[in-house]
Amino acid sequence: MTKNETIDNNQIRYCKKCGCELSSTNKHKLCDNCRRERAAKIRNGALGAVGTLGSIALFVIKKGKHGGGGNKA
Repeated sequence: MTKNETIDNNQIRYCKKCGCELSSTNKHKLCDNCRRERAAKIRNGALGAVGTLGSIALFVIKKGKHGGGGNKA
């Protein structure tokens, strides 16, 4: 069986990542499982970036609020 083999004038399509056969109604190049995995990676990366920026912002606000003038002898 070759990639994108034609049967009865219909093309059989395969997932770009894992190679499993896609249903005829699928509008995407990836299967549902690969799409879910990709979305989870993007979501987790975005949450990590927002968490890091939030931590830095809280540190800057807290340091400015309480003086943070350094060593006073």
